[in-house]
Amino acid sequence: MTTEASKRDRHFPLPLTLQSRPLVFRPMDAGCRDAMLDFARALPEQDLLFLDRDIARATVIDAWVEDVSHGKFVTIVAWQDDKIVGYATMDRGDARWTQHVAELRVVVSETCRGIGLGRWLLELVFEMALEAGATKIVARMTPDQAGARTMFQRLGFEQEAVLRDHALDANGLAHDLLVLSFHTSQHPDNRCGSCGVSVLAPLSLEGTRLCSLCYELRYEELGSGD
Repeated sequence: MTTEASKRDRHFPLPLTLQSRPLVFRPMDAGCRDAMLDFARALPEQDLLFLDRDIARATVIDAWVEDVSHGKFVTIVAWQDDKIVGYATMDRGDARWTQHVAELRVVVSETCRGIGLGRWLLELVFEMALEAGATKIVARMTPDQAGARTMFQRLGFEQEAVLRDHALDANGLAHDLLVLSFHTSQHPDNRCGSCGVSVLAPLSLEGTRLCSLCYELRYEELGSGD
């Protein structure tokens, strides 16, 4: 894991309440194994199509935890009580010639869609990607994942490619795969008014534009009366 990404770890666990639902964000570790397996097996089939690993298999989860522990990529997990309800991953790969590229993946439980959880997860890993030096951010999804596609496009991602018949579902039917991208040079350099980190879409609080972490920390300070 990069030094810049590691700096964000000190802010975790990060509590957040979305539409009266108390959530906690944490980096993935071995303690996530069983809950992540339950989460994956409850997902609709279409949500698994664009992933680069079959996360509904225990051996795959074990390998995932191992890769994260060795810093190969970053995964942030959202918990509600003792259940995982979403996660986001920032993966820069191993190839030297694509170290400026980061791929983001965001997956949210059906029970927690429409409350802004995907947006928060995306913002967290997007900030980590920028801090790690990525200048191109990509995401993959199938065309029928309308919610995910809309979320990314509203935040500035544009369709870059369509891979025809690229994903097979459990019934052997082929689906197209969309590749969306975000080039930092083509967008304003939005920065947090508190810590100065570059962000995808700053959040406003009392007239100050903040990154997701500073927003939550400041929100807690206001709530406690400090």
